[in-house]
Amino acid sequence: MAAVPSMLGPIALPAGHDEEDGTIDLHDTEASTCTNLLLTNPPGMETAIKKSAYSLPAASITFKDLSFSLPPARRGGERRPVLEPCSGHFEAGSLVAIMGPSGCGKTTLLDMLAAKKTSAYSGEVLINGLPRDRLFRRIAAYVGQEEMMPPHWTVREAIRFNATLKRQPRRAHQGVEGWIDVLLATFDLGSVADTMIGSVEVRGISGGQRRRVTLARGVAAQASLLFCDEPTSGLSATDAETCVKALRIVAKRFGVTCLVVIHQPRHEVALLFDTLVLLTSNPGRMAYSGPMAEAKSYWEARGHPVPLNVNPTDFFMDLLTPETPLDRSTELVVAFKEVRKPSLDAWVESKMTERGQSVMEMLSEGGHRASGGPYAVPFCTQLKVVLGRKLRLTLRNPMALGLPLFIPILQGLVVGYMFQGIGESPDLLRQIMFVFCMVTMLCLAGTMSLIVLITERTLMKFESSEALYSEGASSLASCIIDVPLALLGALFNILIMAAMARLEWSLFKTVLAWALLLFFVYDS
Repeated sequence: MAAVPSMLGPIALPAGHDEEDGTIDLHDTEASTCTNLLLTNPPGMETAIKKSAYSLPAASITFKDLSFSLPPARRGGERRPVLEPCSGHFEAGSLVAIMGPSGCGKTTLLDMLAAKKTSAYSGEVLINGLPRDRLFRRIAAYVGQEEMMPPHWTVREAIRFNATLKRQPRRAHQGVEGWIDVLLATFDLGSVADTMIGSVEVRGISGGQRRRVTLARGVAAQASLLFCDEPTSGLSATDAETCVKALRIVAKRFGVTCLVVIHQPRHEVALLFDTLVLLTSNPGRMAYSGPMAEAKSYWEARGHPVPLNVNPTDFFMDLLTPETPLDRSTELVVAFKEVRKPSLDAWVESKMTERGQSVMEMLSEGGHRASGGPYAVPFCTQLKVVLGRKLRLTLRNPMALGLPLFIPILQGLVVGYMFQGIGESPDLLRQIMFVFCMVTMLCLAGTMSLIVLITERTLMKFESSEALYSEGASSLASCIIDVPLALLGALFNILIMAAMARLEWSLFKTVLAWALLLFFVYDS
């Protein structure tokens, strides 16, 4: 193994390490240190990894006849199937690869399993043999295709956010900062830990690093179920292998069930997975579901041996992509239904009758006290963390400060100059025009923060769907920061215009009262 990064300090290899059989047997008192060692120096697939003393409660997934169809394009039309009924079972601690050509329903299947699909679908999903309830989000984490992160956030802050808001009760004794340092080293983000995420307008980390940050945030939650939608997209082959090795350690060490949608990984990466699910498209149908190690022999038994010096996953994709020279998708779907599906359905039926721990029992395992709500931390903690982020992002973002403060000041100077001294003028018409301009400026002030608000709303919807915090905490944090800023800008606007227009101060209180009433109406 390579040397351990200096941030973790000098770590000796545990006495339980056996080089001959490639098995790492870890003592409970050294469990945390050894986990850090494994994550920062991931072993190859030939090394078996035993569970940690601090492993998470087991969560298996059983699904039966999951299917999804798009509504008809016109009234009276037929629904277009995206994914035909498919079933399966994934044991706790499994690392599962879901693969297939574009349009085969990989992401659709993942979203249905992760309870992310908002459209209606058919089928049944059980966790430990029990239906999903409102606490399901407490034990699940989702890594989407898009990097939903504010550009003025730093890498460390992004990972800390998830680690703090989704801490499992049985992890409460462990320090968050130490876990963050491990994740930074695991996903090779230590050198950019204090660099901003960035965007098209804001300079920050690279696209590949943003992808690794998104994956690190999912792992930071330490949930029993981890759903990853193309986490290696945009990464080099080496970085992709590093990330999948980290997921394997998380799965085996902590007992996390990891489901990963992945596009044609290289052979060394594919071998890291325990289970392979292969789908074909037009519509999405299951062509294989079983151990990754048995996929080549299964294909050979169907009369399609993998050629020498060819990546097996590339070969599988060639056979399952419709309308290509090597297309055998229909043949392989029929073979799956005849050979593997009967035994798979029987296995699924047996697993559906096995009852394991409920989500509440998982959260309360080991005598740890767990709340019965959908969020891991109380509302006060949610508000504190979200408010802290909102304040830092506002101070770092010139637009967040410029729109509510400096633009009203500039508008006040321009309008005040146009009507300079109008308060001492006998021209009633110009005075009415001045009041009209003042009112119009206040109406427009309520729309100044719409750009920032729309962006934050998209982020809030994604993060609240992950049960990181409630919509109420986000709304309250926004009000605490945005409303005083907007009010201050409106006050500056009115004061500057009134002073430059030489408005009588006896009328100022009345004008100010009506102006503030108008401001709150439009700002709401």
